[in-house]
Amino acid sequence: MEFGTKVAVIIETRVSGNLVPVMLHFMHVLGPGWKMVLYTLESEWILPASTPFRHAVDSRRILIRWLPRNTSFASHHSVSVFLTRPWLWEQLHTADRILMFQRDSILCTNAPQTVDDFLQYDFVGAPIGARHGHGYNGGLSVRNPKLMLSIVTNESLSFDEDAKSGRNQLMFEDQWFYTQMTALGVDRVNLPSPDVARTFAVETIDYDNPLGYHQPDRWQEKNLERIKDWCPEVGMLIAPRYH
Repeated sequence: MEFGTKVAVIIETRVSGNLVPVMLHFMHVLGPGWKMVLYTLESEWILPASTPFRHAVDSRRILIRWLPRNTSFASHHSVSVFLTRPWLWEQLHTADRILMFQRDSILCTNAPQTVDDFLQYDFVGAPIGARHGHGYNGGLSVRNPKLMLSIVTNESLSFDEDAKSGRNQLMFEDQWFYTQMTALGVDRVNLPSPDVARTFAVETIDYDNPLGYHQPDRWQEKNLERIKDWCPEVGMLIAPRYH
């Protein structure tokens, strides 16, 4: 079991911008019980000059792993295609839970709850507003990698075919996974209520004191001053790209 039972995962094709500060922040907030894995392109990799980052790599708190060659995330759809293929979940399936995060997401150190408080769920992220679809956003999310692998290797399911429908519920990987999980039923999948999910993270639906945020400058612009009071760490975030 290379990664242990709890793994924080970030996927970036290039090291730039706020990546290193955000990764170090997540590492310290999560604590020593979590491993962290950065999946990136070997052809683009340059070890950052940051001394804390290098110490974390040397001590194996942060692991660097290579994406398949020619991996490109040029659009929302390309991210969803990648995450609905078996490759990533095959790498991670020995873990009990993973925390997927991006450099446009953050955890708030003022929050009384921790990521570990949500590990009973198979999938939890910021609840998605009804006008944008359903389920939970995947940009900052806890997931059961074994369940993800079982879904993407089910020959009766096809993200590519479902995405042709043009419906948000089937065009984006997080909403597609949620659709498949709800179809499995409550006896096989443990999903939180929206009221619980919003205490984990905020994206399109506001909540005063969540554990984390995904793209707050995009979705919560009118609330940013209040958010900064609760979660000053959002200042580390930069403009979002995809997902």
